[in-house]
Amino acid sequence: MDEMDELKAMWQAVPPASPEELAGARQRLLRRARPRRRVVTGPRLLVAAGVAAGLVVTPLISGTGTSAYAVAESPDGTVMVTVNELRDPSGLEAKLAEAGVKADVTFLAPAMRCTAPRFVSVDQTYGGAPAANASELRSLVERSRFSKVVQVKSIRTIRIAPQYIEPGETLVVEFRDNRSSYIPWLLATSLAPAGTTVKPCAPVKDPH
Repeated sequence: MDEMDELKAMWQAVPPASPEELAGARQRLLRRARPRRRVVTGPRLLVAAGVAAGLVVTPLISGTGTSAYAVAESPDGTVMVTVNELRDPSGLEAKLAEAGVKADVTFLAPAMRCTAPRFVSVDQTYGGAPAANASELRSLVERSRFSKVVQVKSIRTIRIAPQYIEPGETLVVEFRDNRSSYIPWLLATSLAPAGTTVKPCAPVKDPH
């Protein structure tokens, strides 16, 4: 018997594979052809979990390298301010000054407020509104000049209209961390007259 006949005899002696065995072999070949996944180490998983937890607990800290704030002047003369993180109020004041807005900026922790009065405001609603009811208070706010100076445009952006700020006046802005991804911070604004001093914020617990 020559070599060819021996090979034929050996092949005939091999039992045919079942459909299940063929399917298993095919899966093994496919697994070998696929690129291997990169193994994620324990420390990297911990860092990712820490970032996610930070986003939930303190939504203003993005952890993505985004600037804490941005100030941009619009063609119509207004100033757009985006606040991503309640950090470095002095730096934000400097950016606003470059845009022609004299401002006093305060960043507050959750459920805190500045002790009032810090200054003599040009608006009647600052430091306790002299209103008999909510409707009268709303009317006072709508008629006040600061409601035209600052408008909230999105959950992180406000628009400042410098044309409503008189020369020498200081725009007083207080951001309070709201610990919410839907409403990241709460905002309080007012105007201090020219020639007056705005006292530093003394944070106290806000009962409301």
